[in-house]
Amino acid sequence: MNHASISPDHKQSPISKLRRGDIILLAAALVLALALFLGYRFFFQRPGAAVEITVNGTPAKTLPLSENTTYRIITESQGKSHENILEIKDGYASITQADCPDKLCVHQKRISKKGETLVCLPHKIVVSVISSDTDSGLDGIAN
Repeated sequence: MNHASISPDHKQSPISKLRRGDIILLAAALVLALALFLGYRFFFQRPGAAVEITVNGTPAKTLPLSENTTYRIITESQGKSHENILEIKDGYASITQADCPDKLCVHQKRISKKGETLVCLPHKIVVSVISSDTDSGLDGIAN
């Protein structure tokens, strides 16, 4: 009778220890997380009406998302002038040009839903999508 033995050098990987029920539970959790994310994204996030440009924590300009426009955002720090170009087109806002070193703000996706933001940290610029004034979320008593 041959007995197979496992040498100490051959350890089982954690994945090989998973049972069918574990895999089903993991797949169900992933599907639930994806459904919650997509449900929030498509059913609860409202389209915005405008973008608010904040420079160094101070609101600088509000522009409607309904009008195609290009807006130059000029900032100053340490005696130097900096420029970012904000483009609003077809209801979406994006930063198309910037003279910051990393240009991360240029590579961010377009925004159009309430609460979404574009940020340029070196220039201390935040562009946030806001709702219209009539959709403040306050009831008649709080107004």
